[in-house]
Amino acid sequence: MIWRRKERDVSPSYTRLTGEKEFKKVPKGYVPVVVGSDETGQEEERFLVHVKLLKEPCIAALLELAAEKFGYQHGGVLRVPCDAHSFRHTIDLISHCR
Repeated sequence: MIWRRKERDVSPSYTRLTGEKEFKKVPKGYVPVVVGSDETGQEEERFLVHVKLLKEPCIAALLELAAEKFGYQHGGVLRVPCDAHSFRHTIDLISHCR
């Protein structure tokens, strides 16, 4: 299942991906992000987030949490310690305010 925002809304700011093949194809201007944690028993969800959203204060705060938890030298995809529902809600709010 691929989750995408409707085209008639504000331009898409993120995409939820489920397949490894889809996740390896990152379009220009997007950053792959894994949200959630196996520690909490929650399934991880994968997103492509537009780079413009990374400078938003609430996203910057999530990135700081990720740096505290995983460190700056963490290899691989960017991981954010947040539940997927809250992450999606935050991105939606930012997108609608623009």
